[in-house]
Amino acid sequence: MEKQVKYKGMPCWLLEAEEPFPARVQLISPDDLSKAIQEGFSCWGYPNEIMKEVSAEEYNCLACFGRFPLN
Repeated sequence: MEKQVKYKGMPCWLLEAEEPFPARVQLISPDDLSKAIQEGFSCWGYPNEIMKEVSAEEYNCLACFGRFPLN
């Protein structure tokens, strides 16, 4: 199930882990592409699957509060 969140100020979809994929965030707006690449996002599929695997801590924060980091 997708949930819209803010990852380091960028609007993203939070995607739960599904075999074989880990929990991850997917960039929503192409306007944030440069920042996303600097934050470690990469292309997982063409044309708009710009994603980043998230840690358990990041996932819990995003799932509970809708943003990472909290401050």
